[in-house]
Amino acid sequence: MKLRKFFDSIAFRISISIAVVVAASTMAVGWLILQEERKTLEAELQSKGRYLAELMSHQVTEPLLYEERHVIFTLLEGSMKSAESLIVSAEVYDKNRELVVSVYKNERYRNMNLPPYDFENSMHGPDIKEDNTVSIYYVSRPVKVETLGTIGFLRLCITKEFLSATLEGMKQKLLLFSAVVTVVGIIFGLYMARKVLQPVLILSKGVSLVGEGEVGVEVPVVGQGEIKDLSMSFNRMSVKLKELIDKMKSAQEHMVKTEKLYAIGEFSAGIAHEIKNPLTPIMMLMRRVKEEKESLTDKDIEIIEEELNRIDKIVTEFLAFARPAKMEKTEVNINEVISEVITLTKPKMDRSGISIIEKYLPELPDITGNNDALKQVFLNIMLNAVQAMDGKGGDLTVETSTGDGNVRVIISDTGTGIPEEHLKKVYDPFFTTKKEGTGMGLALTHNIISGHSGRIDINSAPGKGTMVKVECPSPLEGEGKGEGGRDNG
Repeated sequence: MKLRKFFDSIAFRISISIAVVVAASTMAVGWLILQEERKTLEAELQSKGRYLAELMSHQVTEPLLYEERHVIFTLLEGSMKSAESLIVSAEVYDKNRELVVSVYKNERYRNMNLPPYDFENSMHGPDIKEDNTVSIYYVSRPVKVETLGTIGFLRLCITKEFLSATLEGMKQKLLLFSAVVTVVGIIFGLYMARKVLQPVLILSKGVSLVGEGEVGVEVPVVGQGEIKDLSMSFNRMSVKLKELIDKMKSAQEHMVKTEKLYAIGEFSAGIAHEIKNPLTPIMMLMRRVKEEKESLTDKDIEIIEEELNRIDKIVTEFLAFARPAKMEKTEVNINEVISEVITLTKPKMDRSGISIIEKYLPELPDITGNNDALKQVFLNIMLNAVQAMDGKGGDLTVETSTGDGNVRVIISDTGTGIPEEHLKKVYDPFFTTKKEGTGMGLALTHNIISGHSGRIDINSAPGKGTMVKVECPSPLEGEGKGEGGRDNG
């Protein structure tokens, strides 16, 4: 990880850039030098070839006049004996253009396929031609006597091996020099980059500390110009940020306290209102007994029992919301939970003319949760849907699926829908639009889903029905996915 961080650093990239530029420049200059050196050496070799041809033409003039082939052979052979000799092959022709003598330095050159002698071009002076296939020059010139004119022809083959060896040696030296310059460039570039970027690195470390939550940290002010100004600005920003966060924390604590007091007031008002309603008929009956000395009838006792049961239900739901019991969680299959809830509510749906449509994902992954609490969640949602369609019938669709690591349940109805202004309050305790409702159903549902690290979303429009989406995380999501679903109309 540290090595990768080093390679990803700006300092390394800058040093590599410097090294690449230096290496490329060195190699370009070296290539130019090599090309110029090649031209110089080739010109020098051609000059030597002309000189050797002229020298040998003078030496073979007399033996050629007297047709002393042995002497000519000895002269030519002697010119090739030295290991450093440039001449690797020589030919002498008479004035009738017949070959008189041919000599070769070794068998390699004897087997060369030499081109025919070009007598016409060599009549007027030295003629040099290059043969890149065997790396030699052909130097041709006439052998002349001032009084007799041209008495023969001479052709020497001059090797380029020494020129190639010299150039190869230069190339190796240039490559070695380029490698040394590149390494030195990298080291020097790293040193310079670290030195130049040191203020930036210090500032980067300070930003990282602030990102990790250490607000108020200050970095040493180093460097010059804009970097120095940036470091000073960072320090000012860090200090102001700490002051701002401290103020926000203080304001948040105050707001939480205020919200708690407000919530207590709302709960108190809600409980007082909900309990006062069933207490009113009880008090009226008791006052009648006290003032009018009338005995309680069976119907009066039934009313008192109903109202007391209502009070008990309100208190129980409130306690469940305010102090939820610790839920023991196990592996729960949502398909099975929903099937049980549908079994409980189906008689009521049948009486209300509601059709149930079930679309379950086969092999739905289990979630970690409390079976009874989740059953309460889906029972509340389905009962709300049934009440929204009561009296006119409709369709209730239940669909299960997976996605994004969650098990998803969507329950849709074709009921009356929820006005937009009420959607914002559906999770508030004691908020209800029903005559017999306590307003705690969806509040409890929201609490239970939150306790399962899930979420619940409600989309609704008046006259178009309501869709409730519940998502709970599943560690097994992805292991039991199936294709398609079961559709029961």
